Amino acid sequence: MSSDNNVDYMPNQPFNNRTDPSDSLHRSFQKRKWQILASVFLLILIISNIVIWSQSPTYQSQSILHFSYASQTELEFSELAQRQISLHSQRLKSNSVMSLVVEELEQEQRLMTNVQALFEGLSAQASITGRIITLKANGSELQTLKPILDAWAKVYLNLVASESLVNRQDKLLIADQQSQLLELKIAEQEQQLEIFANENNITSLERDENRVLSQTKNLGTNLDQALADKAQAQALLDSLNEFINSGKAIIRPVDKSQIDAIKLNLQGLNANLSTLSDKYTQAYLERDPDIVTLQKEILQLQILLDEQIKTSQSNYLLDVERDLSVSKGKVDQMNTQLVEKNKLAQVFSQNLEQYKRLDDELKALQTQSQILKNQQVAQEVSKPFDAKITILEPAYVPSFAIGPNYQLQSLISLITAVFLAVLSMLLFSFIFKQKASASTSNFVMFPGQDETSHFPNIGFTQHQRLKESYIQKPSETAKLGSVSQVLRVLSPDECRLLFSIANNQGRVLLGLILSGVNIDELLVLKKVNFKQGYSTLQIENQFSRSICIKKDLADALQVTCNSLVDEQVIWSNVKSHEDFLHLLVNIGHDARMAFPEQLSLDVLRHTYLNYLISQGAKLNDIEQIAGYASPSTLALYRNVNQQEKSLALDQIKTLYPFDEAD
Repeated sequence: MSSDNNVDYMPNQPFNNRTDPSDSLHRSFQKRKWQILASVFLLILIISNIVIWSQSPTYQSQSILHFSYASQTELEFSELAQRQISLHSQRLKSNSVMSLVVEELEQEQRLMTNVQALFEGLSAQASITGRIITLKANGSELQTLKPILDAWAKVYLNLVASESLVNRQDKLLIADQQSQLLELKIAEQEQQLEIFANENNITSLERDENRVLSQTKNLGTNLDQALADKAQAQALLDSLNEFINSGKAIIRPVDKSQIDAIKLNLQGLNANLSTLSDKYTQAYLERDPDIVTLQKEILQLQILLDEQIKTSQSNYLLDVERDLSVSKGKVDQMNTQLVEKNKLAQVFSQNLEQYKRLDDELKALQTQSQILKNQQVAQEVSKPFDAKITILEPAYVPSFAIGPNYQLQSLISLITAVFLAVLSMLLFSFIFKQKASASTSNFVMFPGQDETSHFPNIGFTQHQRLKESYIQKPSETAKLGSVSQVLRVLSPDECRLLFSIANNQGRVLLGLILSGVNIDELLVLKKVNFKQGYSTLQIENQFSRSICIKKDLADALQVTCNSLVDEQVIWSNVKSHEDFLHLLVNIGHDARMAFPEQLSLDVLRHTYLNYLISQGAKLNDIEQIAGYASPSTLALYRNVNQQEKSLALDQIKTLYPFDEAD
């Protein structure tokens, strides 16, 4: 195998033997780019620094106003205090305040200014939590800032003090008037409530304490009891009738003792007669006067017992019917009374609700009056709503400028100038290249003549035609911008060299692809797919097939899969096709092959497909041996079979000779 890395190339010069002016144009182009870069940078940097350093310095003075409230305000009116501070911070820059400050400066400080200048130079910043307002004055005149802040604070404090005095007096007067009016309304409401209670016989707001509602409630309770008695009497009567209809005897509880005594006596006589009947014959029993008398007495007692039972039963029914009638009458009477009482109770309830509304109105007036009195006391004693404004920090004459930051702005201008200069240079380069693109050409490089032995599928003649086409048609090459990649076909010697140099995982990769495994099938191969001691690979997918494996490859598979479980993928440290590519390139470098960077999975796949088709395999039978191959891919191999012979599948050698045994 040759290790010569000579490369044939095609220079970017025309074929009419004229001198190419591209070098001079390139030098001129580079010079213009640097000129634009420098000019734009200097122009922006100079202009921006002139603007920055021509600015006048700005000074700032400040004064702090503190707002203090009564102690109870801290708990009860904290939200009110916060709103007032926000209102003060906004009012400080109102037009009326600014106008008063202008007048104060003209009269006291002899400073001439206007409202607009003050509005632009002054600012008020409120701190709600600290209850302070910071007054700030910005300007280029150092000595005027302190007088302006002093006048601003003085004017506003005097304005707030005068307004607070007037407002306090107005509030107290209004509160007194409201209090007197409320007292008058309370007296009228009490009188109206008393009259209404007397007219409607209302004793209390509690319903049970009023006579009409109490009577209605008791009557309803009695009616419920009467209805229960009626239901009980009706149920007793129904049960008695049911017993009588079924032929059972019913005894009134009052008659039970008497009837039980007759039954007991009759039972004793029957027992004596039974004893005598056992001792004597029936003829003797009929002739013995004592026995005959005993039989008559038993008969009379039996008749008396039946009469007593019938009488007790009839009396029991009469008693129950009488109780039921009494219960019905009582229920009817109570219903009538309850209807009348309900009408009275309804009217009384309406009057009681009206009485409650009047009483609630009275209580509301009394509560409002008490609140107003408490507010009056608080305003007169502690004045919780008025803040005490003090100057926590007076204004001062500033000793240093707050701006502008010349150094920072100069640095920003420098960075901006660099950025815009580079952007201008890139824009110029883009425009120039767009115009000059028609006159440029590309270098076309491909392996030299000595390497044609590594491309048996193309052959020397086709290689020469390809080379001549590049040389004869440079314009087409320029239009495409690049030449389509020509896959390298490895020779059997190169494959044996790679297989012998590779480690176990590299041998598995080389051997599987050169045995007919598709590139897309590599990453999903598992240990369970290998059968019969790794001598057979069973692929289960749309292109299912059984692939025979050579002994050297089987040994490498056994070492690789020794520590794996059946469902585990055979690759331990390979996660993608890119890892396969690096593995192949590393093997090529170890084998000291020419152009090892040309090695890839597609090169191995191309080598194997070229091996099958060069034997005479039909293009449509390739998928049964090597898995899926697109029609466009198979179309590239139409001219590989130079002998134009076709063999059946069983005549094709599917195992590429990549090991030493071959």
